[in-house]
Amino acid sequence: MKLRNIKIVDLELLRNFKAAEPPKRKLKVTSVLAIVLLLLVISSYIYFVFFEGDLSSFFISINEYIKYCIADIMGRSNWRKFLLFAPALLFDTVRYYLSNTIIFFIVVFRRGASYEEGKPDFRPFVSVILPAYNEGVRIKGTIDSLLASDYNNFEIIIVDDCSTDMTPAICRDYESRGLIKFIRKEIRGGKPSSLNYGFKFAKGELIFHFDAEVAVPPNAISEAVKPFKDRRVGAVSGSLKVHNDRKSLATRLQAAEYGMVIGLQRRWLSATRTLQIASGAFSVFRREVIEMSKGSDPEHGDDLDITLKAKKLGCRVVFAPRAIAATNVPETFGVLFRQRVRWDKCYVRISLRKHGNIADVWRFKFADFLMYVLDIIFNLLLLLAFPVYIALIAIYVPHLFLFIAVITYLFYTVMNLWQFVMIVILSDAPSRDWVFMLYAPVYFFYSLFLWVARTLAYTIELLRLKYMKSGFLPEKIWDSMPKY
Repeated sequence: MKLRNIKIVDLELLRNFKAAEPPKRKLKVTSVLAIVLLLLVISSYIYFVFFEGDLSSFFISINEYIKYCIADIMGRSNWRKFLLFAPALLFDTVRYYLSNTIIFFIVVFRRGASYEEGKPDFRPFVSVILPAYNEGVRIKGTIDSLLASDYNNFEIIIVDDCSTDMTPAICRDYESRGLIKFIRKEIRGGKPSSLNYGFKFAKGELIFHFDAEVAVPPNAISEAVKPFKDRRVGAVSGSLKVHNDRKSLATRLQAAEYGMVIGLQRRWLSATRTLQIASGAFSVFRREVIEMSKGSDPEHGDDLDITLKAKKLGCRVVFAPRAIAATNVPETFGVLFRQRVRWDKCYVRISLRKHGNIADVWRFKFADFLMYVLDIIFNLLLLLAFPVYIALIAIYVPHLFLFIAVITYLFYTVMNLWQFVMIVILSDAPSRDWVFMLYAPVYFFYSLFLWVARTLAYTIELLRLKYMKSGFLPEKIWDSMPKY
């Protein structure tokens, strides 16, 4: 079954629900054409004002500028050449491009090698816990996709966190047919609280954490169970893909990002045993891991928190690329920006402050120490050093600023194109993912957008400027959260 054919949203319910919603503004084709026309007008103005409409003079000037910049750069020492292009060489080449390329060739040459060998009868009883809060228009599609699973040894537990919509009515209908367990809480406590409450009723040896808005193909549970044949594995992260990728430019770019960061990079992190997060939308834990870690703490970033707890217990966290789930992502850049600020704040609070002692090599594994150090270097230090780099280039070599910017853009575009080619080759649906290659020219600017969100989040959290609240957790939970 193709992921795109799975209905995350029940259309009949959504039709009634949307009647009360205000109309959403959409970026029309005419708006896009107007922006393109404006850019053409500006470029034409520059061309005629500065070059007096002489096309040959325009190209001669560009050619002379390029020759001048190349001669200037080649005349510098190797160390200074490196510093001029440091971000491109340090930020993503080492962290993403090189590691992704290595794992790509490993996967290509070892295709077929997986957890399928041995123990063909390994089918433990599993419990799928779905926390739900006002998910009525989406939860029906999620339940239906789980019920269509080819894995028949599992239970579905839905924990309703005081929903005020049709969620309870939909779930009780499934419960009346003996298809799920439905539990309704009397006091809202947020997603971590719902996961912990659902665990009390779970009987499975493996515990699945799902968002109530995802949908899975029939083999998703089976594929997520396979890594647990290795007793050293304590947690598994599923592979997330974007279901609403055709809704807007924002969703298309997020789909490409998920393919690169989740589809490729998590393969590398899993292989090097430095994967530190099992996605909250689709993750699996051994029962004893949840028992020993005392469940999910009441805060944002509960998936990162409980995964780091599992690593502290000495468990392996692995990525299951064939265990696929489709999820909806923000459809506008404004909503996406707020989401990423919220996510990135969790990194500082949970990884650096709450679980910073994971770098203690006397208590935990060396791989955990290495993971922590690399995160500090790539996620924090180099990120915050980027504006300093831009300022230094603008101050000391302003005549090279434009040249360096263009070369850096071209480098990132080529590297991103190569990443998307690898994604398509490894994809379960190349006919769907090939379109990622078309986004390579604009993905550089999307990366800058994410960099701004991440820098803002880190600055707020490191300086403790503001402890941002949101509707994802009730007010009383926010007030009771430890402020790491």
